[in-house]
Amino acid sequence: MNTGAASEAIDVYQTLVETLNRYAHAYYVLDNPLVLDGEYDRLYRELTALEATHPEWIALDSPSRRVGGPPLPGFRKAVHPIPLFSLANAFGIEALAAFDKRIISADSPPKDGDVGDESPKDGSAADGGQKYPRYFVEPKLDGLTLALLYEDGLLVRAATRGDGMVGEDVTAQAATIRSIPPRLFTYPAAAATAGKANASPPSVPLPMHIYVRGEVTLPIAAFNKMNAQREAASEPVYQNPRNAAAASVRNLDPRVTASRGLRYTAYALTLLDDQRQPIPAIETSFATQASVVAALKAWGFRTNSNNRECVDYSALTAAIDELQPMRATWDEETDGLVVKVNDLVLYERLGVAGKDPRGAVAYKVQAADVAVTRLTGIDVQVGRTGAITPVARLEPVRLGGVTVTNATLHNEDQMRALDLRIGDWVRLERAGGVIPAVLGVDQGGARRDGSEQPFAFPTACPACEGPLNRDLEAEPVTGGAAAVDSGEVAAEGAKGTSGVILRCANGACPAQVTARVRHYAARGAVDVAGLGANWVDRFLQESFIANAADLYHLTREQLLSLEGSGMGELLADKILAAIDSTRAKTPLARFLYGLGIRHIGAETADLIAPYVGSLDALREGLRGDPKGYLGRLEGQILETKGLGQAVATALIEALRNPALLALLDRFAEGGMQPLPAAHRTEAAARVDGPLSGKTFVITGALSEPREAIASIVEDAGGKVTESVSGSTSYVVAGDRPGGSKMKAAAKHGIAILDEAALRLILQGS
Repeated sequence: MNTGAASEAIDVYQTLVETLNRYAHAYYVLDNPLVLDGEYDRLYRELTALEATHPEWIALDSPSRRVGGPPLPGFRKAVHPIPLFSLANAFGIEALAAFDKRIISADSPPKDGDVGDESPKDGSAADGGQKYPRYFVEPKLDGLTLALLYEDGLLVRAATRGDGMVGEDVTAQAATIRSIPPRLFTYPAAAATAGKANASPPSVPLPMHIYVRGEVTLPIAAFNKMNAQREAASEPVYQNPRNAAAASVRNLDPRVTASRGLRYTAYALTLLDDQRQPIPAIETSFATQASVVAALKAWGFRTNSNNRECVDYSALTAAIDELQPMRATWDEETDGLVVKVNDLVLYERLGVAGKDPRGAVAYKVQAADVAVTRLTGIDVQVGRTGAITPVARLEPVRLGGVTVTNATLHNEDQMRALDLRIGDWVRLERAGGVIPAVLGVDQGGARRDGSEQPFAFPTACPACEGPLNRDLEAEPVTGGAAAVDSGEVAAEGAKGTSGVILRCANGACPAQVTARVRHYAARGAVDVAGLGANWVDRFLQESFIANAADLYHLTREQLLSLEGSGMGELLADKILAAIDSTRAKTPLARFLYGLGIRHIGAETADLIAPYVGSLDALREGLRGDPKGYLGRLEGQILETKGLGQAVATALIEALRNPALLALLDRFAEGGMQPLPAAHRTEAAARVDGPLSGKTFVITGALSEPREAIASIVEDAGGKVTESVSGSTSYVVAGDRPGGSKMKAAAKHGIAILDEAALRLILQGS
């Protein structure tokens, strides 16, 4: 081929690549085909013929790369140029209102002398200086987070979120997902679809280095089709589209990823400099989250058509009311709505609390509908307190925007009251918009055909075959759906279901041990970041640990002995560093909660911690004069509002057990030293100061442990209590504030401050 002909052929090839990518974008992203399938296939055959003759021409963004190459030997680690943070949850309208007040306070700080919350009830700025619509709302897609790095418009890397700092390089897999553009549009994409529905917006100048964040999902129809094929092939089916999407992306064979019909929806953007460092929002041309989403769409990404820009709090709640009933009709699963501060400079200025950006929350909306499905089986699980919990296994059904496959049944008495039988058609709801719960048998059992079977409760522990005790009490149900999987349904704060609770009497039951270690390491307790349930189970199986205290005695050599099963040097060092970070930074209240003592929930532990003081004081009290120490502790608990005999009895009985003292000693030997809690007698002595006469309640995650914030308030003469009453002056609310405290504050008309407002008060005092 002469030079001129070769050049012309290359031009033809490049035009084919560009044309086919534009057609694919219209089909997979805009859902607006520009040509018939036959025409696309003809051009595709022409393309692959040229590539077969001239493999040196194959472009990085060629459509032929979508089919996937051979399996990879393993995933490389990928360091994110920016942390990929998680989101705090907001359950209910009270939590959303508290979030709104914190945002307004940050955007319009109180003037000198103002200590109360004087913000307008509608959420608009007090000084009328709001630049942009305040909020941006988008569906919270339930899939796998994927971050894409583009250099000069070309996709150069795709990475899973991982721990937020380091993920896995899945570029080969991401390249097969049709809605991930291999090369971004740098020309007016709207020209190709002029006059068409869902046409792309005009082009937006494309920065040289960008980091795009989005969610990979598996549409419901594709999920059902895939599971039907797997079932026909006698392969295990996936429980839900989220798990299927994650497994598809994290499959070492990109051809598997390509076959699944995955979808990518972009929702966040970070501009990077030449050193791949983030550029501050104030130095970019993007003022709002809405402008970011518009740019992503212009560059060729799929964005969510149900996003909403909301001028203020009233518009925000209206958008939520509009979107909530629509969730059940969407073709991909959601687990709520994301509410973001629209102003990107303000969002950046708000910063991060722990691992959660202060400028966004995941609003878990109440499910308004009830679903009907088949009860296919009942399993029993053993929780950390030994409670034997029945869990319903269900034919998959859509409910509140997600696919439900199991639900809590609480206890034996409730099951008998509902007259549940395996094979029944049952009605479900998602309690609080989160926990699937069985309401009863559909149509009062009129649909039964005689094949239904009653369920017989076990007479011995299913995990250790030990004896079962029967407790008659109101047993609270879990505050999160994940607990159904872990077998622990007893947790603080949710409405209980009275009845007989079967409980394994063997404290050494392996299921209880596993649940207790998982509970200790969980985010709501001591929070050993990155230590998932699977690794806890593996460490127990390998006899590396026998309890939570043994985590502080793990060695690098032990972890590296698991190499080849997912453990490597990087992960081993990360887990050990996460464990080490909890040694001196865990508040005593979280440590007490993490012990998993029955009836000692997170808020209860906050109330008890000041009486305990420190881990060393607790060990000394139990070793020196245990009878006198426990008597005094029981009396203090019984005199505390919000606590009672059940809490006192459970704690004292646990502390009387020599095995618990041995466990506490094991913690101390491993270097675990929780942050001490100020004794109440010490706090009461601080009566003089600029905050004298003011009573504060502190709730939620702040920049420092609650004990440290309480000490600052008490040093200024304020009083800190654990429960909200009519005599409370202020509630200081961080991220994820306690729902009961926020409701009580609203009931009594108590002013709610965020941490910044509290510090302004202290400065003014």
